[in-house]
Amino acid sequence: MTEQIRVLVADDQGVIRMGLAMILDHEPDLTTVAQAGDGEEALRLIEQYDPDVVLMDIRMPVMDGLVATERITAAAKESGSNRPAVLVLTTFDDEAYVLSAVRAGASGFLLKDTDPDLLVSAVRAVHRGDSLVDPASTRVLLERCVELERQVGNGPAEAPPPAAGRWTGPLAQLSEREREILVWMARGLSNRDLAAKLFVSETTVKTHVSSVLSKLGLSSRVQAVVVAYEAGVVRPGEAEVRWEG
Repeated sequence: MTEQIRVLVADDQGVIRMGLAMILDHEPDLTTVAQAGDGEEALRLIEQYDPDVVLMDIRMPVMDGLVATERITAAAKESGSNRPAVLVLTTFDDEAYVLSAVRAGASGFLLKDTDPDLLVSAVRAVHRGDSLVDPASTRVLLERCVELERQVGNGPAEAPPPAAGRWTGPLAQLSEREREILVWMARGLSNRDLAAKLFVSETTVKTHVSSVLSKLGLSSRVQAVVVAYEAGVVRPGEAEVRWEG
C-alpha cells in the first residue's frame, strides 16, 4: 500500500480550502488530515495531526501565513526535524510577501490559480525535500521580488560584481562542487536532474544540498535560490526554470 503524504490546508476562504482538499484527496498517495482558517488554528492543528506538508495562504486573519510559517519552521528546526514542509499559496498581488515567506522557511510557493496537476506534483516535491519551481511564474516572481527589494533599499543596490567576485561572505565557505550544486539548483534542477547531470547518485546530491544549506544557514532549497539571485551567482534571465514532478 502506498504511504500517504499527510497535508494540512490553511486558507481563510472555506471554498478554497475545500477545493484544495478535494484535489489532494483524489490522489492515492495524498490525504488532507485537517483544514485551518488562519495561522493560529494551523499551529494548533499541526500539533494535533502532525502533517507532512502544510499548504499555507499568506493573507489570513488572527495570524497571517508569514508568521505561522516562521513559527512552524523555527519549531521544526529546534526539534531537529524537517517537517512539516510549508508550501505557500500566493498570487502576483502578493509578490512583496514572497521573499518574506521564503526567508521564513517556506519550502516553496505556487500561484493559487495553478493547474491541479502541478499542485499535486508540488506537494510531492516539497515532501521529498526537492526544489519547488513553477515554470509559469517562479523565475519572474523571484526576479521581481529581488528587484523590488533593491528599489526600496533592502537588498543590493548595485549590480553584482563579476563572477570571480561573487563567492564572498558565507558563499566563500562552499566547495567547488557545492558552488556548482547551488548554481544548478538556482537554474531549477531537481535532485534527479542534478544526479544525472553530475553522474552521481541522488543520495550524493542530497548530501551536497544539505551541506550547502547548512553552511549558508538556510532551511530550504528555495532560500538557496534567493541567495543565488541576490549574490549574482545566477543573474535574472539566466535561470532555466523547469518543473520536475
